[in-house]
Amino acid sequence: MSNVTVVHTKSELERAIERQDKTIAVKSASLADDVRTVKAASSGAFALAVGSAGVFATNFWNPLGWGSGIIGTLSTGSLITAIIAIGLSTTLLFAIYNDYSIKGRTSIRMAGGNSIDADLVMERE
Repeated sequence: MSNVTVVHTKSELERAIERQDKTIAVKSASLADDVRTVKAASSGAFALAVGSAGVFATNFWNPLGWGSGIIGTLSTGSLITAIIAIGLSTTLLFAIYNDYSIKGRTSIRMAGGNSIDADLVMERE
């Protein structure tokens, strides 16, 4: 397979998504787990988690914001944890959710014939 981008960190993943790389091999187990969690969420849970994280972050000084953020957090706790851990903008999170399919731990063949083991492979649809 040619044109595979190998990433180890959040910032490398961010740049690969921004460039709209077709195939991204994630070589970090914790980053792969967070991407899997985001991708596996239902659309309603995903929207609630993104919204709750935003409400809580922008209204930390307002008790009403606390209530909304806490309700969303209780509903989608592990998803919010993954979103915060990945630390990407909403646009890039939606790109992961909508534009990429994922494969779990696998070996992927590079252009030169070598293969690498990846914790997760993301392919742009």
